[in-house]
Amino acid sequence: MLQNQKIQLQIKIIMNNDFRFILNKIKTIQQNNLHSNCLLQLSTSQIEQINLTKPILKQTLTIYHHHQDSLILNSITLIPNLLIIQNYYLVLSNCTIIKFKSNQGYCIQLSNNIGNLLIFISNNEHYKLWNQKLKQFCKLSNFSKKFSVQQQTNVDYYLIQHKKTNKIYTAKMISLQNTQIELLNSEIQTLRSIKHPSLLNLKWVYQDLRFIYLIYEYFRCEKLSTLLKSGLNLDQTQLASIILQLLQLTKFLRKQQIYHGNITLDNILINVQSTYLSIYLINMQPLNKNDKESLNIYKKITQNNYLAPEILDGQSNPSINTDLFQIGVVLYYLTFYNKVCQKNDQIKMTLINELEEQFKNESKFQSQQIDLKQQFKMAFSASQLDLLKRLLEGKDQRITLDEAMKHHWFINIKQKKFKPQQEIIKQHLPSLNTIIELCEQSEYTKSFPNTISKLDDEDDVLDEMNEIQKFMQKLEKNHSQKPPSRENHEKSKYFEFFKTSYIQCGSNYQNQYKVSKSII
Repeated sequence: MLQNQKIQLQIKIIMNNDFRFILNKIKTIQQNNLHSNCLLQLSTSQIEQINLTKPILKQTLTIYHHHQDSLILNSITLIPNLLIIQNYYLVLSNCTIIKFKSNQGYCIQLSNNIGNLLIFISNNEHYKLWNQKLKQFCKLSNFSKKFSVQQQTNVDYYLIQHKKTNKIYTAKMISLQNTQIELLNSEIQTLRSIKHPSLLNLKWVYQDLRFIYLIYEYFRCEKLSTLLKSGLNLDQTQLASIILQLLQLTKFLRKQQIYHGNITLDNILINVQSTYLSIYLINMQPLNKNDKESLNIYKKITQNNYLAPEILDGQSNPSINTDLFQIGVVLYYLTFYNKVCQKNDQIKMTLINELEEQFKNESKFQSQQIDLKQQFKMAFSASQLDLLKRLLEGKDQRITLDEAMKHHWFINIKQKKFKPQQEIIKQHLPSLNTIIELCEQSEYTKSFPNTISKLDDEDDVLDEMNEIQKFMQKLEKNHSQKPPSRENHEKSKYFEFFKTSYIQCGSNYQNQYKVSKSII
């Protein structure tokens, strides 16, 4: 027993010597840059929340205490975007990460505009694990050393290549001088904590003196607003599928207790890699604070026509309800988009009412109906205009999200089984029946198996999901081959929904995210 204690003491001395060697090296490089602490204090209620939350990682590690100039063991807990040390926390999306190592020791330095935190790890496997998990939330450095910019693919988006692996990614480059950092950090926090087929898959965030680089898995898209300017006319199934996908994403965000806040034509990307029409919704603007200053910043940078009347009047903050209003504005500009009525024109309720009346009295106003169809080629039915009006209502009269998703416009189209007549960038597009079936299938949260008797079904689903993943990986290696069949596309999209739910339910990830969000 005494011999074991001596061995442990010797190991501790050697370990501290290695850590001291790294610490002295950092001090030499950064001089007096380590004197400030970057941790913030937790309240008692927040600590109770954290104790009830399953962590991503939890381990006893050595940290540097600058006040005492000492290395002390502490329990460190990681939940999405938060590092917890005793009664203190650190928001990781505000931090840059730097790593140091010697022969027997490793150090991870986390720095923000307040100060620094040094974490020392002796075990190589533990170091790799912590480094990997922390990099998912922190801002990284040396973008130009890691990646080469190949070409611009869209406004603000670039095709980049990793210099070591040669893998291709898509990056958004944001000037630090032309952005609201708080709103951007809020978007980064959200994208790193939740996954959805209509949200871009954020891999890393890099930052230098001029830019923040958001690096995503490679994708090819076109802005919906750009396609409209190029003369695109959506048929009824395509228009309805876009609106339904926006509503489906909004429902998912509501379950995470967040909202998008910036649903506009410019922020809808059409995925041109997909065999069928699918969208990405970009540039989220969820506020971290609901104070007056944050709201004024939000109103200043959001297109005025997309601001709900209750926000303009100062009676409400952004929410899922105001997201519905923005979806209504998108539907309005799509319905009435032509060379005369552009996407920034003021909304005219009289125009909606007039056209709705003529749809209801089609035989009576047959000549006028033909003229209107020529002028507004994406106005298809009275039920479409009914949904539009109800989305644009005032706060108390506005249609709810659940009512909107079950609106008779979608039901009518499904029953009539319209087939698409238009193609976007030579892509085949689905019937609305396909879209609605996918959305119905994705209601996994209502029927997700919680009992042992249904575990066989889970295994079957996950086995088939693995087959689809192998199929998609094979496609990646054969870019020249034909696009995936409709059946495989529908399977892959459905199982992406299911996999997201399965992972979140298995790891308590939703609760992790809600706790970290409430603290931040």
